[in-house]
Amino acid sequence: MLSTCACSHRSPTVGMLKKRPYLFVLVSGIIVCLLCYLKDSESASNTTWSLEGEVVETQSSTRLNGVTVRIKGLERRVRTDANGRFKFDTVPEGQQTLQILKVGYQRFEQVIDVNASTPYLKIALEALSFQMQTIRVHSSNRALSQFEETTDLVLDEEELQRRLGMTLANTLADEMGISQRMMGRAIARPVIRGLGGDRLLILENGERTGDKSASSADHAVSIDPTTAKGVEITRGPAALIYGSSTLGGVINVKSNHIPQILPRRLDMHLTFQGESVNSGLTGTTGFTFPMGDFAGNVEWNRRLASDIQTPIGVLENTALSNVNFSGGASLIKPWGFIGASGSSYRSDYGVPGSPEGHINGVNIELDKQRYEGQMEYRFNTTILEKVKLQTAYTRYQHQEWESNGRLGVEFGLLTYNVSAMAHLLDNAIAGVWWEYRDHATDGFYWTPHTREFALAGFYLNQRNFDKLTLQGAIRYDLRRSEPFRPGAVVRAGAVQRRDFNGFSGAASGIYHWTDRLSTGATLMKTFRAPGIEELFSDGPHLAVYSYEIGNAELGPENGYGTELFVKYADDRFRLNLALFRNQIQNYLVPTNSGEKEWGSGAAGWLWIYQYMGHDVVMDGAEIQIGGEVLPQVHLQLNMSYVNGTIQTNGRPLERVPPLNGKFVISYTPAPLHLYVASRFSGSQTRLGEFEEPTDNYLVYDIGSYLNFSWWQLENMVVFEIENLFDITYREHLSRIKEAMPEPGRNLKLLYKLNF
Repeated sequence: MLSTCACSHRSPTVGMLKKRPYLFVLVSGIIVCLLCYLKDSESASNTTWSLEGEVVETQSSTRLNGVTVRIKGLERRVRTDANGRFKFDTVPEGQQTLQILKVGYQRFEQVIDVNASTPYLKIALEALSFQMQTIRVHSSNRALSQFEETTDLVLDEEELQRRLGMTLANTLADEMGISQRMMGRAIARPVIRGLGGDRLLILENGERTGDKSASSADHAVSIDPTTAKGVEITRGPAALIYGSSTLGGVINVKSNHIPQILPRRLDMHLTFQGESVNSGLTGTTGFTFPMGDFAGNVEWNRRLASDIQTPIGVLENTALSNVNFSGGASLIKPWGFIGASGSSYRSDYGVPGSPEGHINGVNIELDKQRYEGQMEYRFNTTILEKVKLQTAYTRYQHQEWESNGRLGVEFGLLTYNVSAMAHLLDNAIAGVWWEYRDHATDGFYWTPHTREFALAGFYLNQRNFDKLTLQGAIRYDLRRSEPFRPGAVVRAGAVQRRDFNGFSGAASGIYHWTDRLSTGATLMKTFRAPGIEELFSDGPHLAVYSYEIGNAELGPENGYGTELFVKYADDRFRLNLALFRNQIQNYLVPTNSGEKEWGSGAAGWLWIYQYMGHDVVMDGAEIQIGGEVLPQVHLQLNMSYVNGTIQTNGRPLERVPPLNGKFVISYTPAPLHLYVASRFSGSQTRLGEFEEPTDNYLVYDIGSYLNFSWWQLENMVVFEIENLFDITYREHLSRIKEAMPEPGRNLKLLYKLNF
């Protein structure tokens, strides 16, 4: 990483952001932990006991993550963690019935005699004969946790490793309705149903990531998927507990930085991954350990990659170097837990060159420090189940260096988040959320030093009837953007304080015709206030080949979404079908003005893009269908389509993915899984004013994975060849598709060891 000390002399505002942050989250968490530890927290009577154990797969003995464990009669439920463990506290003495549920496995029930001598439980689940090889889509089984049906996709740790890509977007890209906005393999962000940026929230343990990946195509997501313990994608009413702009959904990446279940022993893991297309190597190691009532977690990750090979040559300046470290601890008691963690993420990556921006490309260095605190207190009363408090502080530094060593653009961002959620026993969640952001720039990008304040309150409820499940949510947001030095008049307009407020709401109904078939509908109204860059930006952004100007007079976006869906699942066949329509008033997008800014860029000029608001409509459909055609032979097809139109002028909306999908044939003689897949995309000829068309393509992949135990060690090996025939193809959402196609043939190998 290049030294940035010189920048602090040029820019006091950015220099302020480079100071070491106060570790208030970590220190306060440790202090409260010690106070709680000194206090006698054993509030349960002598007739209650702890009940804990682990869930494994019958054949391979692999520990299963994300299994729902329920105590019938008490209506209490938990999920197993990344090591397959679960724990209930204050369970009444006597016989209790445990119910174990996981999609793709047979339902299991067992009567347990709960007393002082109840042993540690080890429960084995048997896989069903048919299990779709995809991120598991939750069925309409109402015995799952209270808001299970609002979570569309769940990727547990094992499935995450099977599909592990260089980025979060690459890991999820083959799933139904998900695309990726790219500027090379290392710079990618997910797009769901054509919506990305600030319209698709990416969270880290339920809070904002604190980076700038949503604001521009050249900004990377500051999360390495290798360190994640799970990924959840939520749409519908439940998404509103995380944010108001959730038409695209919410992606929550979960880690184990703050342990929530006390491990019985030291747990360690090692992960190694390599790929040939960029000589990429990744290594991750971590361990979780107990110390009395405390649990600690430490993890380290390193990723290196060279320039990407394509079928027509090397895509220069696409190398990558990441290093990631985290550590955390928590106090775990029958009443709940309290803990804190700290993490560091550093990345140095290249953005390919362009005659419009910089011929030799731009190198970007980012540095993020993050501190989190979490507390969960279980009341288990007739009204209140538990309360969860969470806080996060993130310091983010981002620099874009030109090939001549000159600093082009620099961003500094401080983010504070605090949230409180009360889980009510009447299938409801109520909470508040607060955020403060301090944003400064340096170099040749003249966005004024600005701070943002945000406050929101929300409520989510679910009602279960005989065959009908109803869900509803409301949210109200206040947001203020306040420049530190108001009064200036720039090309974006008058630099002054802007206040925004808006209401969001959603309702969903699911009718269960049978245990296998359900239909439903969702209605949503969302709100999004314009960001700092959309209001006040002014300067050349060479990494994305444009000169960007904000619009200080912008109003908020208001979105209206409608979805109809059908789900069917049995032991041999599964169908998911969804039709949706999203209408967004004042859709904010940087629009090519047709004018040039002279004196910038390698060619001496850049196109001027100014943020404008348009009314748009996006219609689409998704289908997933699969089944077992022969013993241990499965077929699966995913397809999605989005059609976007600007209603104000009738033109197609730019950067909308074409019809695309994936077809998989798999053979699963346990514990070995083999598959052949084809990824396909139609051509995109519905183009924005300055877009270029993209041809259709068909690309083949093959792969296998194996889980096995050896000397009580759990092993996973994944091997895959992407783009088997080295096909030359281009993705429509790639910002560099005119310069270079997508990567060529890529051999990937992953090995993971748990012990």
